[in-house]
Amino acid sequence: MSVMNLEFQLKETWPKLAWVAVLEPEQEQEQERLVVQHGPLVEVRQDWTVEGVWDGDFESGDFDQTDAIFGTGIRRRGNDVVFVGSSTGIDRLWYVQKASKIFVSNTLPGLLELSGLALRHDYAFYTEDLVTVQKIGVFNHINTIPTDSEPLQIVYFKNLLYREGRIEKIEKPEIAPHFSDFAAYEDYLKTLALKLGTNARDPGRSFPIEMLVGLSSGYDSIATAIVSRYAGCTKAASIINPSSFWRGSDSGKHIADHLGMTCQLHRHVKKNYRHEIALWAGAGIPGSRNFSLFDYPKPLCLFFSGGYGDVMWDLKIKRKIEPRGGINELLCEFRLIEGVFVSVVPWWGIRRSEDVRRITSSEEMLPWMIGNDYDRPIARRIIEEAGILRGAFATRKKNTSSTRPLRWPSGAEARNSFARHLILKGMPVPGPFKIKMYALLSMLSNLTYQNIGKPLKVKKWWKPWLSFPGRTQLFVWANHELRDRYYRGK
Repeated sequence: MSVMNLEFQLKETWPKLAWVAVLEPEQEQEQERLVVQHGPLVEVRQDWTVEGVWDGDFESGDFDQTDAIFGTGIRRRGNDVVFVGSSTGIDRLWYVQKASKIFVSNTLPGLLELSGLALRHDYAFYTEDLVTVQKIGVFNHINTIPTDSEPLQIVYFKNLLYREGRIEKIEKPEIAPHFSDFAAYEDYLKTLALKLGTNARDPGRSFPIEMLVGLSSGYDSIATAIVSRYAGCTKAASIINPSSFWRGSDSGKHIADHLGMTCQLHRHVKKNYRHEIALWAGAGIPGSRNFSLFDYPKPLCLFFSGGYGDVMWDLKIKRKIEPRGGINELLCEFRLIEGVFVSVVPWWGIRRSEDVRRITSSEEMLPWMIGNDYDRPIARRIIEEAGILRGAFATRKKNTSSTRPLRWPSGAEARNSFARHLILKGMPVPGPFKIKMYALLSMLSNLTYQNIGKPLKVKKWWKPWLSFPGRTQLFVWANHELRDRYYRGK
């Protein structure tokens, strides 16, 4: 049997948390080689490396034996190697086998560079393929995308096992217990938060981690903030101005004050987006840009998100469905640059979603049901039992999303970079006036459809944004630009 040699190579100029592993399976020698190149804030030990927080002892490095890790890592056990994916539907691993080598990574641009692969400029469906993680789910989404050579494999909510020259997807261990009632589920949330906080603050870490929670006036983020306090989180971030014209401010500052948390306030302004190119690299859509407004604590931050609460905690969800990724929360390359671990609290215990749905509609939850279309009894009970009065939150569903029908970069740096990409590919670059007019027409058309056409079940509708130049190039542009910046040093 061959011996697995594990080597680490620090790359100071890479994003903080990026890593690319290159496996050289046994040929005619007695040793196999795994070389891991990594950014400057990735934790490295003799038999493992990790960029993440999990519910176990840090120095033991047993993040491969849990279903609650937020971030990614690599664990060697004997001659087996486990590549560990995040326990969410918004972070992923990439891998590809090319010739005699296997490449595994948490960064697509880094993987492209080290494998020598490139995305195809003539392939128009990257975004549509990636969006299937939300439209279909984390288990049956399209799990490969094409390149100029071998296709790339995508992994959500699973691990990869390398053994004796072969690599395969494996399920994460099932650790979350079954929930008999609200008290059992709430205890699980509190206990997991406490364990994550202990892991994040472990003195054995080389790089300290602080915590932040995204907070609005809605159910999910408030319940998440309450749970995050058990981890030791005392800081919140909130967006003041809404994206809609009539729904009012979604600020959660009054909630933060009640919970004894400090709250940084941000305006949803295009010029304030950070690392916008990295956000487009997620899936070629702009939905996660509002998360870039926050001032994440440095050098590293455990960020608590309330994403997926609309499915896990909403009363109207009656049937079992496949867990979906939140495509508008894909921070991917952005979080590697900023140094952020994203923990989606409603996702905790996602395999027990049927238990949660049964509890949601159970008789014991009747006092926390309000009987409208925006009804989340579990979240409401968590909030009201924390002393926040009914009427102070979740009065209507609001919106701070950065998603727009017309996909086009907002900041000057991203716009100029994208324009250069289109010119190099011989594609038209629309002028500022055309972009503004199409953005306005697209917004008005979409609003009209959502408020008139959709209720009337009209299937065909004018969608001017679908034919706008460059739409299919956004994912390719962003990932190739990051490849050149961070991994080629250009």
